[in-house]
Amino acid sequence: MKVLYINAGIEAQPRIKTGVYAGRFLGVAGLAFIGCFSLSSNGQAQQNSNRDAVVELYTSQGCKSCPAADEILAEAADDPNILALSFNVNYWDYLGWRDTLATQENTDRQQAYRDAFTKMVYTPQMIINGRVQMNGGDATAITEQLEGTKLQVPIAIQRSEDGRLSIEIATGEKPPFPVHVLIFYIRDSVSIPITKGENAGKSVTYRNTVADIDTIGLWEGKAVTFELPASELDRKDVTGFAVILQEFHEKNSLGPILGAALFRE
Repeated sequence: MKVLYINAGIEAQPRIKTGVYAGRFLGVAGLAFIGCFSLSSNGQAQQNSNRDAVVELYTSQGCKSCPAADEILAEAADDPNILALSFNVNYWDYLGWRDTLATQENTDRQQAYRDAFTKMVYTPQMIINGRVQMNGGDATAITEQLEGTKLQVPIAIQRSEDGRLSIEIATGEKPPFPVHVLIFYIRDSVSIPITKGENAGKSVTYRNTVADIDTIGLWEGKAVTFELPASELDRKDVTGFAVILQEFHEKNSLGPILGAALFRE
């Protein structure tokens, strides 16, 4: 396990980027807020991909402890009840290998969890439902935390005949904190040959690796539908997207996840 930023006040810490976790909606071109919830309707192919749990792995190609955790995440990604997401981070790039999948948004997201958990960031870190964290290589602890877990708010993602995507969020208990509707654009499976650093000579396969993150709205306990244009999946570097409802607490720290869904072509 590699640890960074043990001292929460260290000046060298990356700060949360405005526009990613500070409440500003990045927006999607052509996004339509419909404001109603209905399950399947005429002309739509049902793509209900609701998930009972979310498993996030913060990983790095430059961390020798991470490949074992990447394999655990890959197994979770095959479970139809789990939304498993891989977030490659960039703070180990200085050790000799630049992570080819890492983004600053992924690194910022892990930092936004810091106040809720250990006051530090490390790899491999696994976070379940935004509520608990653990070493991403501890399969036993991960299995125990997932037993009996079920997110409270159902989400359905559907695609109409003309290609438009509808994100339908059910009603639920009014949250005590702002709840953001987040979209994570993902690549289903990417194999990376690593030639330098701690994992030199290895080829590591990453599942559901996050390429980009957007905030498209707020959920206030009432049933709502967001509609995205067909062009959202035209990007060649992604194979689908996940939707997560998540509480945002003081200073934009991340709180519990209330609902999640996955859409693939």
